[in-house]
Amino acid sequence: MKKILVLLFLFAFVAPMFADDALVLPARVIRIYMVPSYSFYKAGFDTDGEKQDIEKENGRFKGVNLAAALEYGITDWLTAAVQWTPGWNIWSKFDYPEAAAPRDKMTVNGPYDIFAGAKVQILGEKGLVYNDIMRFAMAVGAIIPMPSSDWEKQAEKAADGDPWKAVDPDKHTFGIGSRFYFDYVLNEMFYINLYSEFKYFFPKAYEDVSMATSSGGADDYKYGYDLTLEVEPHFETMVSDGIRLGVAVPVTYVMTPERKIDDTSIDDSNTHILKVGPNVSLFLMNSPVPLEFELFYSLPLIGKNVKATNTIGLQVKSYLKF
Repeated sequence: MKKILVLLFLFAFVAPMFADDALVLPARVIRIYMVPSYSFYKAGFDTDGEKQDIEKENGRFKGVNLAAALEYGITDWLTAAVQWTPGWNIWSKFDYPEAAAPRDKMTVNGPYDIFAGAKVQILGEKGLVYNDIMRFAMAVGAIIPMPSSDWEKQAEKAADGDPWKAVDPDKHTFGIGSRFYFDYVLNEMFYINLYSEFKYFFPKAYEDVSMATSSGGADDYKYGYDLTLEVEPHFETMVSDGIRLGVAVPVTYVMTPERKIDDTSIDDSNTHILKVGPNVSLFLMNSPVPLEFELFYSLPLIGKNVKATNTIGLQVKSYLKF
């Protein structure tokens, strides 16, 4: 059972969550994100933080995720957002041999939870307090859970040899969150962004967590919180009229505490991971609908109780004004 419980938050790193700088949208501007990505792992970090290779056909993973977000500038210093990032695992596969049935048909397909909130520009050129060197913003919001799987149905699928899930890709429980953004602007081409996110998750019925716990009674399963810290040096420059090139190298640390069943901690269920995610972007400002394309790659460096997941993706942003 412990292995199944650990899986619940290993998959939180299958698809990327994107942060942002300390700017908000101008008033009456809509920004739409679409983020297809491909993830895979061939190794994992164990409870001692040692990286362990996964042998071929012994549980290596690959999957495709499609994320989306919608943001709207209410004023020049306040932006509302609905972010589904990661969004939906539309395809996934574990490399188990056919002899390992039903694991050879196991997937982690399905939706992640949604974050909805508002971001306030406190310090900056268009913030509540003017400053042209430093920018500071904060956001608060709620985590809106997607429905949990029907585990009896998933067990039937596994027995019939159809694709099935042992766990959902996300926690599927209500929560609240806060985000803080700070930019230090060195010049018109270079700034450094500091980002942090804290999410607290409300308890969930133990029997709804996974297939392994579906008949385990109605005790509370407590995820606790997720904490993300990130530093990102960012360079951007105009390469021609209306075309801006950007390059950034964010370094991201994510950690979670030990999970609990009621008030009893699950041993060695805490996690952390440090990853680097270089990206390059191109912003076409003068197109009929302004478009920004960002190609990114996420590479894990160190961790504990997580898979060493690599992710490559394309973030497409479109801008509309009303």
